[in-house]
Amino acid sequence: MYKKTKYNSRREFIGNAATLGIMGIAGAGLPLSSLGSGKSGHETPLFPDNTNGDRRLTRETFAGLLKTSTDHPAVNVTIHNTVREEGLIIEDISWRSGDDQTVQAFVIRKDNVDGRLPAVICLHGSSGSRDSMITKEFGIGEWKRYGQNQPHTRMLGWARELARRDYIILAMTQRGLDNRQPPINTEANVLMAHGRTAMGMTLDEIRQGVTYLQGRTDVDPDRVGTTGMSFGGITAFYMLILDDRIAATAPVCGGIGSIEIFARTGSIGYHGTYWWIPDIVANGDQARFAVAMAPKPLMLWAPTEDVGMTKEAVDHFVSIVQPAYKRAGKPSNFVVHQPPGGHSFTMEAFEAMSKFFDNYL
Repeated sequence: MYKKTKYNSRREFIGNAATLGIMGIAGAGLPLSSLGSGKSGHETPLFPDNTNGDRRLTRETFAGLLKTSTDHPAVNVTIHNTVREEGLIIEDISWRSGDDQTVQAFVIRKDNVDGRLPAVICLHGSSGSRDSMITKEFGIGEWKRYGQNQPHTRMLGWARELARRDYIILAMTQRGLDNRQPPINTEANVLMAHGRTAMGMTLDEIRQGVTYLQGRTDVDPDRVGTTGMSFGGITAFYMLILDDRIAATAPVCGGIGSIEIFARTGSIGYHGTYWWIPDIVANGDQARFAVAMAPKPLMLWAPTEDVGMTKEAVDHFVSIVQPAYKRAGKPSNFVVHQPPGGHSFTMEAFEAMSKFFDNYL
């Protein structure tokens, strides 16, 4: 079922021992420095403390952790249906992933628009889908999660709203979520046994979406961005690191900060197996990878009470990444919002994201 892919890495794959060690030691109330190296991840940076580090090497290292490749994946897209409504053109499309799963997506753009437009890949959280992102109604509303009878409250129609604001959007249902079975954490366990990672496989599908968008005559291939909420936030962020074609990213409540610090200060059971990338802390944690991407535009929406990433962890991330953008001469390309509140996609978060793309994409 799972095909092997060549990948590059500076280190051999250690397996899931690092993640299990972090969770077990943190859960026992012991310091993370008791892990094998004797030092915490942010005390032993992988990359030199300069403006960009080595971006190519960073991507290869990250791809190795994900058990995937930095090569741009091919894609063969089928357009199933095209409709026009509200001055928009909506295309129902799909493609086959590298391991032959069906990836479903919508592409939405304004009708009667000439020239090439910037494109944004929109990525939902664990309770959403491509459908929840393109409802006609825009704003906070009720939505029934796949397989459940009771609705919950969430942001609806936000990808369609971006299309109304002159972006071409690709809204895709992410791997292991909604009607894409098996569930992501179940699949993550199986993938590990096959020497793969769920995060790597998920990002490969999104990267196929980039390939498709760049091949369209209505998309500016140099202006493709990513954004998403929660699960979609972390995949949007990691796309900036893994794929050199991403021009800007704006994750919302994406669990971005420091995995090491979160393991000590946060609710480690909140994130599923897919989130805990083996050996990422030993390779410098999230901030060290982000440093090498400077000054590519990056926005974080990180509420101070977000269960997915503690304020202490976000502050640590900012303390490392912000100086890199300053050294690169573009400090304004790194935008951080830390409003009071919890794990929620609010109207304020959407407007901040929309303004960010208006400025940087």
